[in-house]
Amino acid sequence: MELLLAGINHKSGGPLEARDRLAALGPDEALRRLREGGWGEAVVVATCNRFEIYVVVEGGGRADTAGPQGLGRFLESLAAVPPGRHVYCRAGSEAVSHLLTVASGLDSLVLGENEILGQVKSAYERSLAAGATGKITNVLFQRALYVGKKVRCETGVSSGQLSVASVAVTLAERIFGHLRESSVLILGAGPMAESAARHFISAKAASLRIANRTYERGRELAESLKVDAVSWEKFPGLLGEVDVVLCSTGAPQAVVTREMAAAAVKSRKERSLFMIDIAMPRDVEESVGALDHIYLYTLEHLQGIVDENMARRHGELDAARALVREKVLEFARWLEAEAAGVQASMRHARRPWMPRRRAGFGEGQ
Repeated sequence: MELLLAGINHKSGGPLEARDRLAALGPDEALRRLREGGWGEAVVVATCNRFEIYVVVEGGGRADTAGPQGLGRFLESLAAVPPGRHVYCRAGSEAVSHLLTVASGLDSLVLGENEILGQVKSAYERSLAAGATGKITNVLFQRALYVGKKVRCETGVSSGQLSVASVAVTLAERIFGHLRESSVLILGAGPMAESAARHFISAKAASLRIANRTYERGRELAESLKVDAVSWEKFPGLLGEVDVVLCSTGAPQAVVTREMAAAAVKSRKERSLFMIDIAMPRDVEESVGALDHIYLYTLEHLQGIVDENMARRHGELDAARALVREKVLEFARWLEAEAAGVQASMRHARRPWMPRRRAGFGEGQ
């Protein structure tokens, strides 16, 4: 029995086109192909910045003889990238360490961000619902969620700006000075779009409109935030009016084309348009950034603000990593016992106010 990981993320050097292809493929299709390939237990964690596959294989199987590098080749084929360059592979306790680090927000573009914990939970629940998990992956991902919460509660690594959405709004404020006279258009109505909308509202943007491919979903979000919803067909015309456009749809290809943007430039009479594309696959064609008076920022452009956050959190980072290392060792001992056929359990440290209870492998164990 072996726990394996293969992944590609914002730090591994994988081209954006490869991450676009993986995002378009989606975790459900990746799970299906994993099961067809006989990889055993599997969970796929897919976000705008990473695509990671965790599997547990039993001895004697064809997949087992391939090891982590074999899983790496599987991911390379999905991403259509050259072998041995952009995919990282881990096994055993190294795979455990990586997942707990990810769930704790210590491997994110924005250090300590909170969205990743929910994304890990969603990935686990998706695989669980598909019948793709087993005892090892169930305990591993429940443990990762517990550790992620513990890191945030017991260290200051999550203080300050914690999400791509909040950093995007901060970038807009740096460019305009303040947003009280700026109009904002958000494309998309998912969790990232909603988070960005709330940050723009907190920044007191002069106006905010939401356009979504499914109008009803966009209208529901707009009504909950007390802002305006517009139909998807009308958003290209608004590019000539607004000051900031934030893109965060789940479309499989770009929704803002160079032609749309060029038409907007003509109507803007040299007024600048600030565009932030935090979608994966990307929502804005790359060539849009070459147009005069349009300033296009993508996930990679947020790195400067991220570095500032990391500098402020440096002291807390050591404490968070020490906590993760402790929990990795605990899980590694449990995993070793399981492989040897020895019954073992893990328990959370009991706080004084917590009643004693029988421990199992349920949620939070």
